[in-house]
Amino acid sequence: MNIEPWMIGTAVAVLVLLWALFTYNRFISLKNSIEESFKHIDITLAQRFDSLTRIAETIAAYTKHEKEVHTEVTKLRSQFDNQNENEKVKTSNELSRLVSGLQVQVENYPELKANENYLHLQKSINELEERLAASRRTFNARVAKFNTMLQQFPTNLFKFFMKLEKRELLHIDNSKKQDVDIAKILRG
Repeated sequence: MNIEPWMIGTAVAVLVLLWALFTYNRFISLKNSIEESFKHIDITLAQRFDSLTRIAETIAAYTKHEKEVHTEVTKLRSQFDNQNENEKVKTSNELSRLVSGLQVQVENYPELKANENYLHLQKSINELEERLAASRRTFNARVAKFNTMLQQFPTNLFKFFMKLEKRELLHIDNSKKQDVDIAKILRG
């Protein structure tokens, strides 16, 4: 059998087309999985706000000072629903700072630490924090894979006609990387 040049050209064109379809679908799949993993973070953050609101209310029953924390958590919660991904990450970081302050404040109230409702809420928050950490890891892994495909040749050619842009990774706020000054937190 004699192989004609047009047969080779057709075979190459079919392979390029199949590769292009596969790559296009891979980008769509990654884009959707990033959105889905961020929704998991979104849901967990909403649950975290609800739990923190309840724990702040419980603590507020023991002291007036913590009512300010309750007010701040409520304010952050009301802003959260209308924020974009980056704003939600910043709000989450602010909420983490408040959680640290609440945990230190609880040390001042031994009767609160023994309260069943408080213990249940604290356990719920710890579980939510673990789920949130896992969701963040999943999100970052998917974003890293997506960004890598956008940077590698020849898949980087797709970013132009699909109008794809590099996605931001979730990161730890610099304040979280430093030692906690408990004395400063206790002084308010």
